[in-house]
Parts: sequence; C-alpha cells; structure tokens
Amino acid sequence: MPRRNPPTRDEQNALRRAFYESIERGDMSIAETMKTMREMTGLTQEEFAAHRGVSRRVIQDIERGTGNPTVESLNSIAKLFGLQVGFVPIRRKVPAS
Repeated sequence: MPRRNPPTRDEQNALRRAFYESIERGDMSIAETMKTMREMTGLTQEEFAAHRGVSRRVIQDIERGTGNPTVESLNSIAKLFGLQVGFVPIRRKVPAS
C-alpha cells in the first residue's frame, strides 16, 4: 500500500484546531481520536506504530474500536499530541426533540 501524501502545513494546522476543539467538546471516541491523530501525521498505521513504539496491530485494533490497549500504550501514542489518558465523562447521546 503506498504511503499517503502528508498534509500541507495549512491542512495540518486546520486539522489540529478541529481535533483539539472536538477533544474539548468530548465529541470523539478513542477510535476516532486515534485515526485522526495518525492522519494528521500523514503516516500509515505501520509507520505511526513504529514512531510511537507500539505494534501496528495495536493501532489497527484501536482504530477499529476492537482493541483493548493498555494505558501505557495510549499515553505513548497521545504524548505526541500533548494528551494523556484520564477520567472523562461518558458521552451520552441526547435524543433530538
């Protein structure tokens, strides 16, 4: 599979702003957050995993929502973005009126 084209600097900045705003609102699952972080770097799952010191399978499973990563793995991945695992409120879908 060919490597993705890395995003331009302007695209990276826009992605990062949207990413951190979504994080602040609590709008993203761990799977969505993982995939977004990787896409912002422009790396494949294998490249991103090697860069963060985890296996490709860890990244793949997290992005699918089927993984059960350790807190250590999540913190290793999230550190690049100035994030860490913590207690957060559970998102509850509010029914539309």
